[in-house]
Amino acid sequence: MSNIIRIAGVSLFCLFGGYLAFRFFSDGFITLGIFIAVGIIFVAVVFLRKSLTAWRWLAAGLLMALLFTIYPIFYTFYLSFTNMGGGHLLTKVQAIKRLSEEMYSPEDSKPWAWTAYRKGNDFLLLLEDDDGYIKVRPGSLPEDVIIPSSGIPAEIDGFQQMNRVETLQNLTTLGTIQFGEPPMTIMILSMQEVAVQLPAYTYNSGTDTFADNRDGAVYSPVRGTYTSAAGRTLTPGYMVGIGWENYIRFLGNSGYFRPILGVLVWNILFSFLSVLISFALGLLIALLFNDVKYRRLIRSLLIIPYPIPVLVSIMIWRALLNENMGLVTTAISSVFGVTPLFFTNLTLTRVALIVINVYLSYPYFYVLSSGALKSISTELFEAAAIDGAGPFTVVRKIIMPLVMRILSPLIIASFCFNFNNFTLVWGFNSGLPAMADTVVPMGYTDLLISFIYRLGFSSSTVADYGFIAAISVMLFILVALMVVFQTFNLRTMKESR
Repeated sequence: MSNIIRIAGVSLFCLFGGYLAFRFFSDGFITLGIFIAVGIIFVAVVFLRKSLTAWRWLAAGLLMALLFTIYPIFYTFYLSFTNMGGGHLLTKVQAIKRLSEEMYSPEDSKPWAWTAYRKGNDFLLLLEDDDGYIKVRPGSLPEDVIIPSSGIPAEIDGFQQMNRVETLQNLTTLGTIQFGEPPMTIMILSMQEVAVQLPAYTYNSGTDTFADNRDGAVYSPVRGTYTSAAGRTLTPGYMVGIGWENYIRFLGNSGYFRPILGVLVWNILFSFLSVLISFALGLLIALLFNDVKYRRLIRSLLIIPYPIPVLVSIMIWRALLNENMGLVTTAISSVFGVTPLFFTNLTLTRVALIVINVYLSYPYFYVLSSGALKSISTELFEAAAIDGAGPFTVVRKIIMPLVMRILSPLIIASFCFNFNNFTLVWGFNSGLPAMADTVVPMGYTDLLISFIYRLGFSSSTVADYGFIAAISVMLFILVALMVVFQTFNLRTMKESR
C-alpha cells in the first residue's frame, strides 16, 4: 500500500512539474525549464529506487537549492551576456506573441453606439449605426438584428439589458473583452461608442519578420528588436546574446571604472573595520563580564541591539545623528561648539556608518566569543598563572589562537555579509554624499551592492539588467576570491601553529 501511495505521489509531482517545465519551454525560458526537468528527474529517481532511500531526506533541500540558489547564480551569469533591459525584458516567443496581439482601428471605420446585455458572466453588445442594428458576442460573428418600432428591447436571446449604472460598474470588464471573432474584433472605446479592431502586425515565421498591416512596412530582427528598413522599431523587443559587451562596456570605460575603484576600496575598508572592531569589542566584553556578578542580566542588556530589527535601529540612528536636531549632534555642538555633519561630510558619514554597524554587530560576536571562551579548558589558564603569564600574554597566547580557530569561519561569513550590507548603507543615507562628474549617479559611501541597485533601479527609468548582471558577476568573483584568500591564510596560520 505504501508503495502505491509513494508512486501516486511521485506521479502527481512529475505531472505538475512537467506541466511547469512545458510552460516555461513554450514561453522561451529554456534554462529554467531544464532546471525544473532535472529537479523532477532527480526526485523521481530518488523516491522510486530503494537504493537511494537515504537521499529522500535530502531531496526537498537539494531541490530548493537547485531552483533558488544554483539557478539564480546561473541565470545571473547568463543575463550578463545578454541585452536584457528596458524594451528587452521578454523572451523571443513572448515578444512575438505580444506584437501579434497588438490591434488598431482602421481610419475608415465608423464607430457604433452600443447597448450592453448580460446573462450571468456572459455579455452581448447591441450595436447601432445609420444602417441598422447588429448583435455581437465574444468569439462569434456579428449578426443583423431587427429592432421593433417600440425601441431597443429589454432582452435579446436571454440576455438582459444593463442600465447605465450597471454599465458603469462593469465598464472596466467590458473594456477588456474582444467581441466578435478574429481577425476582426470589436472593442469598447467609451460609454458612447465602440470600434472595429484589426491586427496591427502579421508575423511570418518562415522569414522571422513582421509586416505592418497599415502601411506594409516589414520589420526584421536586429539585436532583439524588430526594425524596418527606415529604422523604425517595434516594442517590445526580446533578449539576445551580445557576448562580452557588458563586461567591455564597464571595464573599458574610465567613467565607470575609476569611480568604482574608490567604491571598492571603501567597500573593503567598511567590511574589514566593521568586522575587526565588532569582533574586538565583542571579545573584550565577553572577557570583562565572563565571571562577574549578575552576568546574566548584563548579558541580556548587552545583546539588546541584536534582536531589534535593523531598519528600526537605522531610523533611530538617523534621528540621533540628524544635523539639525539630533540628540548626538546637539550634545556635541553644546560641548565643543561645532555641529558635526554626519550626512554631508564624507569622513563623518563613513565614521557614522562604521559606528552604527559596530553597534548592530558586536552583540553577535559577544555571544560567539562567550561560547568560545567556555570551550577553553581552565587547565590552560591555571598553567599560565603558574608560569607567571600576565593577562595580555594569556589573551595573546591562549585565548586569541583558540578563539580564532573556532570563530574564523564565522568571521569570514561576517565579512562577506558586510561586504554586501545594502540595508545599512541605503537605509542610513542612500550612499550619499554624491560623487561629481560620473557617468551614472554614484555616492561616496556607496558599497558595490548599493551602486548596482542605484544603477538598476534608482537612477534611471530604463533599467539595463544585462549590464547590472555583469557587474554582479564581477562582484561575486571578487568576493569569492577574497573568501578563498582569507580561508587559505587562516588555514596556513592554523597549520603553522
